[in-house]
Amino acid sequence: NMKDNIKRLAIVIAATLVAVGGFTLLSHGDDDHHDAHAGHSQAEDEHHDEEQDFKNIPLTAKQIATIDLKTDSVQHRELDATIRVNGSIVLRPQSMGNVASLMGGVVKNILVKNGQHVTKGQVVATIENTDVVTLQREYYAAYKECEMAQIEKQRQETLAQQGAGVQKNRQQAERNYQVAHATMIGIGRQLQQMGISTHAVGRGQFTTTFPLRAPISGTVCQLNAPLGSYADMQTPLMTIRNNDQVECDLNVFEKDLQKVNKGDRVLLALTNQPGIEVSGQVYGINDYFNDGTKSVAVHVKLDGNAKARLIDGMFVTGRIATGRQRCKALPSKAIVNTDGKTYIFALDKKGKDGDCVFSRHEVKTGVTDSGYTEVELCKHIQDGQQIVTENVFYLASLIGEHGEHNH
Repeated sequence: NMKDNIKRLAIVIAATLVAVGGFTLLSHGDDDHHDAHAGHSQAEDEHHDEEQDFKNIPLTAKQIATIDLKTDSVQHRELDATIRVNGSIVLRPQSMGNVASLMGGVVKNILVKNGQHVTKGQVVATIENTDVVTLQREYYAAYKECEMAQIEKQRQETLAQQGAGVQKNRQQAERNYQVAHATMIGIGRQLQQMGISTHAVGRGQFTTTFPLRAPISGTVCQLNAPLGSYADMQTPLMTIRNNDQVECDLNVFEKDLQKVNKGDRVLLALTNQPGIEVSGQVYGINDYFNDGTKSVAVHVKLDGNAKARLIDGMFVTGRIATGRQRCKALPSKAIVNTDGKTYIFALDKKGKDGDCVFSRHEVKTGVTDSGYTEVELCKHIQDGQQIVTENVFYLASLIGEHGEHNH
């Protein structure tokens, strides 16, 4: 038994040495053959070692037929180009409003709750301040003064029509009326800003309270003013946010900035809500970098039919469609991803008996559309050279085995 084990071990070692030696010969024994990179110097080949990292991978005609390996040349196709970006949902200042008192006072009534929807102009609270009566008295006096000046103006006009008037008196009456009217309008605007009816005050109906109204339609939030608390211009009673008007800011890096234009379509996915997608359109691009980054904010108006519940601050991932572009492309299934790099397999030689020799090359990829991917080929690939497009995984598995042997 001991002799049998030693014999088996010797056979395994010998087979391993043959396999390693054979692969070494395949990898280096055909260095004089330059079909895949004719005309390049040795220095250039060394520079591109990372691109053509496996040469001379042999397959027999029988193997090729068995696995149904297929090849095709690189095509020029028009692909829909997209840029992948990250960003967040934002609410513009125009869609937010603070409810604050234009005059200091005590909160008498709060007529809404947090989370309640309100419409623009709706009364949301009332403030009490006896000082507001002084302003109403001033308006009432100005109203009566304007009323008397108008009567005198009309009297002077009547006298002038009858030929009994004095031009100087008529002009003075006109000036007095204009001054009185301007004073009344000025004080009246202050009352109107505070929500007090000038018609009521003109009739002598004064109030010590005045309402606060919603500046926009939206949802009440940050309501933290209890009854009896003091309200002034610097301390908002509540904030109203219209989340129906949310937009999106996407961060586009400098290298992609020239590709983005106003009007580009955008498709967004919510980072923390899989399966929900929202569409939109680019309407503006900042002309300065975001703080601390080399990215620029691209502003996106969302389509109105979005059913997702969007809130300011939500993170999104997106794709900006930058239009169709003509480029070199291969079927996406011809590209292999390994350790964060992308590779293709090229046909270097085909013998009369159908046996073939392949090589693996690192490539850079771009946009993907309709099953095709843009590729930037290394200099080893000749124009029209055949690339493996079907069942490329078989060649990839061979490389994996060779890699293990090389270790």
